Amino acid sequence: MPLLDGILRRLPKRRPARTNGIMDRFEVTGLHSLSSTIELRRDTAGNLMIVFFGALAVFIVAAMWFGTFSKQETMRGLVLGTKGGQRITVPIGGTVKKVWIEQGQAVTTGQKLLTVIPQQTASGASPLSETDLQALIDQKANTEQQIASIKTLMARDTQDMQSFDANVEALTNNLRSQERELERSVAAQRDIVQRMQRYLKVGYTTRDSVTAQERAWQDYAQQLAAARLQLAQLSGTSLERLRAVQQNNNYSANQLADMGRLISELTAKIERAKSAISTDIVAVTDGKVAAINVREGAEVAVGDTVAAIGDPDAPFIIGLQAPSKSMGLLTIGQRVVLKYDAFPYKTFGVKYGRVIAISAQPVTLPKEDEQSMAMVNPALAQSAQSAPPQSKFLVEVEPEDKTISAYGVDRPILIGSTLSADVIVERRRLIDWVLDPILAMRGRT
Repeated sequence: MPLLDGILRRLPKRRPARTNGIMDRFEVTGLHSLSSTIELRRDTAGNLMIVFFGALAVFIVAAMWFGTFSKQETMRGLVLGTKGGQRITVPIGGTVKKVWIEQGQAVTTGQKLLTVIPQQTASGASPLSETDLQALIDQKANTEQQIASIKTLMARDTQDMQSFDANVEALTNNLRSQERELERSVAAQRDIVQRMQRYLKVGYTTRDSVTAQERAWQDYAQQLAAARLQLAQLSGTSLERLRAVQQNNNYSANQLADMGRLISELTAKIERAKSAISTDIVAVTDGKVAAINVREGAEVAVGDTVAAIGDPDAPFIIGLQAPSKSMGLLTIGQRVVLKYDAFPYKTFGVKYGRVIAISAQPVTLPKEDEQSMAMVNPALAQSAQSAPPQSKFLVEVEPEDKTISAYGVDRPILIGSTLSADVIVERRRLIDWVLDPILAMRGRT
């Protein structure tokens, strides 16, 4: 303070300017002295700007931290009858010749639903496929008759062989019995001859008696040899007969195998010929016809949905065809936005549903020509004009409502109706979405 007082004394004195009465009173009382306290005032507008931008920065950081970024996929779908309902598609393109069912009719598995006629090549007055089909049917019938004849002959040979074996067995048993009797007779006659020879030596009998007994012995021996010869001949005949029957059976079996293969080929050709004439579309499950999308005379292409089978009174479900790129993060219970084609969402709003099932196997595969094109030219496959081919999976969605309010009236959603569905396939935080490029660059370096 002494230093400050010295500096102030050295400063030149100025005459005070005239002021009003209040400033005079300040000077008199000494409140205007330099040694008094000086009040410093802050800039209020600057402080408010600092607070505003700070709060804005905190809000942005919090929004990026807690906010999410969602990526959705739009899928096409169809309203099915009930859980497990089936869509009926045509395997060939052509014209619907006959519709065998009606809306709401109960059907069973394998029942004929539609008959489709493909494009045919005509030859004269009748289609070529019908001519080929009739020729194939006749050839198959002739082949089946030949097979039946061969089987009849084989059965007859088997019966004859069984009868022959029975006769041979009976004859063999008879000859064996004769052989045993003759062996006993030969042995007995040999003993008689030996006794007669001893009697002849002592003079008790004559030479004629001994000769007669020896002749009888030889007769028994010849009969025994003849019986044994018959047994040998009978055994040889049986073996020859068995060998001949076996050869015939083997030949017949080979013929049957060849004809069986011919029957299989003819059956396949007949089925192809029938497909060339007409193809019957049958039900793949029991239920009721929930929808019929075609009429007689309508043109259909391969894969077109022509009918739907289910229970119209049961809570329906929606089948979506999801591309394989959206299957990675799709989960059960996920909410789905539904936009029915019959009720435009811009006018009637949207409905909601939840995923209840996801198929483990694809329902459709990419076409071979699309796959080959994508493999030959990957740049073309990645462009927007030609997306890479993808498999399609079936995703079942249970809607929250069965009706839509249209102009004050609750209208039902018909089975078989088409729609679009928006499904969120990816949800990420905004901070992750912002930092991912930086982290990716660090990973590459």
